[in-house]
Amino acid sequence: MRASTHARAQTDRSTTRAPTTDAAPVKTNMPWIEAEPILQTLRADLLPAELRSKTPASLESIWPAWVSKRDAEIRGRLARGDEDSIVNFLFFGVTFTTLPRITENDVFTGLGTNAKEIVRGRIADLASGIASPGSNERLQFARTVVERQGIDVATAAGREPLRSYLGDAVDRVVADAQRYIRENRAKLGTQPADPGVEVGPGYTLYRNRGLSSDTTIVADFGVDQTLELLKSDGALRPGSIKRVAIVGPGLDFTDKRDGYDFYPQQTIQPFAVVDSLLRLGLANAGDLRVTTFDLSDRINRHLEAARGRARTGGGYLLHLPRDPYRWNPSLVTYWERFGNRIGEETKAAAVPPAAPGVQVRAVRVRPPVVLSIVPKDLNIVLQRLEPLGAEERYDLMIATNLFLYYDVFEQSLAVVNVAKMLRPGAWLLSNNPFFELPTTPIVSRGHTDVIYSDRSAGQDRFYFYQRQGFAQQRFPSLLWASAGAIAGREPSRRPPI
Repeated sequence: MRASTHARAQTDRSTTRAPTTDAAPVKTNMPWIEAEPILQTLRADLLPAELRSKTPASLESIWPAWVSKRDAEIRGRLARGDEDSIVNFLFFGVTFTTLPRITENDVFTGLGTNAKEIVRGRIADLASGIASPGSNERLQFARTVVERQGIDVATAAGREPLRSYLGDAVDRVVADAQRYIRENRAKLGTQPADPGVEVGPGYTLYRNRGLSSDTTIVADFGVDQTLELLKSDGALRPGSIKRVAIVGPGLDFTDKRDGYDFYPQQTIQPFAVVDSLLRLGLANAGDLRVTTFDLSDRINRHLEAARGRARTGGGYLLHLPRDPYRWNPSLVTYWERFGNRIGEETKAAAVPPAAPGVQVRAVRVRPPVVLSIVPKDLNIVLQRLEPLGAEERYDLMIATNLFLYYDVFEQSLAVVNVAKMLRPGAWLLSNNPFFELPTTPIVSRGHTDVIYSDRSAGQDRFYFYQRQGFAQQRFPSLLWASAGAIAGREPSRRPPI
């Protein structure tokens, strides 16, 4: 793992702390007055077509209606994301078939002859499972998604349309993956350009894709390593984190890399973040409160159901699979200790023969930890909670695998909403960078490269941003030292910036 950063002047545009208020915060749409500076800053072709070439007065008048319309459009992308999850389930699930899993490389290379044959068999097996899902919650969900298309899976006449639908969905996902490789792979390592000059596609990769809820443990390892870096440099102090927001916590339905379907659906990140903060001493268990923001009613209901069980003494069962490919030793250590601050190890579900070599741990999270996590329906691009008093603002916000699903304008709106909910000096962590605008009091403090494995796609870059509104600080090792020592590697020094 290595870190680099640049220092900036931290002149604050909003140094006054929000007053404490008795009013309960509610979901609130972004007002025009906060969007106006973004429209004035970004180049015209980076704006939605319906907002170009209009006067400020006309933009102000149409803004509320535009926000409502765009909110509905963004939420509409959930349906396509659900379909993507079903295709991942088809490729990588192990409970409805005995056929081998498709590999990530198979998808990106367009499915060779052998892979196509496996997929045909998997389509037939999944179609049978959808027709008779029994108690399998993933097959039940897949059936719901298919029935939205008007396909009656309960009848013999519906079987052929079902197989055709699944085949078409596979073709679309494979085509999307190949287009991703063709258009973006060579440009993913470039740094963000000036938004008024040029936009690198790597930072808005999935802006036209569905919003998928799939998630894995590796992103949580990246968050853990980044928090450890910030603590070691003094940027985060012991016990300083009391309120955390997680944007898009995700749901482990099944995933192409580390997710499986032989255990119940689960959300991982909220519990992983609590575990990391307690392990690092950055939070105290009795003081910590976590809010999750998600568009998906399915994810929000999942968390509310967990809270309901916790109120009557029920814990939350987490399964932590470890794939047989070569993980970085630091990731293995993270997997081995995951959950030891929030629960107790328990018996895991049996690994089926279709998942050879997989190891799995299970942790039962204690009810008070579950109750400390509160889900909220919120579209971070266009909405935030208001009013938030000084003690209600967040000390830390986490948004992994999020910003690249939106274009530059939407990212810029989202960052304004993030800034409004963070206290001055608070941190935002993300593995997707965004374009920093002078109109928003959030600035980059650096990044750290997290190594998962020795595979070609086995690493990720985590960026840490800070909300302005505090005295100038300098964190020396963030400014010019590597974070490699945290990952068991020697740091490489850079000259001061």
